Amino acid sequence: MKNQKQKNKFFSFIKITVLSLFMLLSSVEATPFVIKSVDGSWLPMIAQSWVAKNGGVLVKLADGIKPNALRKEMLSKIPDLSIEVLGKDLFFPTTTPDSLFEVLKNIDIDVSEIMARRQNTYDNSEMFKKSAEETVPKDEYIEALVENSVYDDQNKKVVISVKIQQRAKNGAFTKLFGRYRIEHVYKTKDGIIDPADAENMAFVPLMMLKKGNKISFVPTKLDSRTLTIMPDFKIK
Repeated sequence: MKNQKQKNKFFSFIKITVLSLFMLLSSVEATPFVIKSVDGSWLPMIAQSWVAKNGGVLVKLADGIKPNALRKEMLSKIPDLSIEVLGKDLFFPTTTPDSLFEVLKNIDIDVSEIMARRQNTYDNSEMFKKSAEETVPKDEYIEALVENSVYDDQNKKVVISVKIQQRAKNGAFTKLFGRYRIEHVYKTKDGIIDPADAENMAFVPLMMLKKGNKISFVPTKLDSRTLTIMPDFKIK
């Protein structure tokens, strides 16, 4: 029970950090409804909390989300979905949380918008500004397809399985091809991700990756088949 509370605290903080940093609440498309943790439990994003009620699921939305606008957006992507607006909440009749979220997790995140907002933070962070001579040449970037992405809350890291589709033409990693893992460990404070750490913020978009996304990156270290990458990665 204690571990579950710590997990909820950790991912609730991730939710707050991601939403505040990228102002994702201003766009329904840019934020997932829920995300699935490595152990299969559902973690809140737009859906702040939920309860099975009257044969359906009553969902309390995160602050700042307009239920009518969200209902319209969701129906534009899943027309057959049954949704009722009850005050500031949404009610999904004749379903269960697991069944509902398995459907809603497939609503695409607008990764390009997330990256645009994140890039602005990156460009204006003194920690990551580079002089012209330090800029990494384009031919040192690797392009890969995301096959899986999970959150390891115990070790406070994201683990992304990728298949490299385009090798780097120059640099120290030109021979990399095939399947690898990208891992990033987040710095924590008092058991939760530290929002004051600039490197944490630069790597936040890795938490949003889904199967089918493409990522362009420059490795900094290879340990077996696990890669550490530079913070100026790009998601397509």
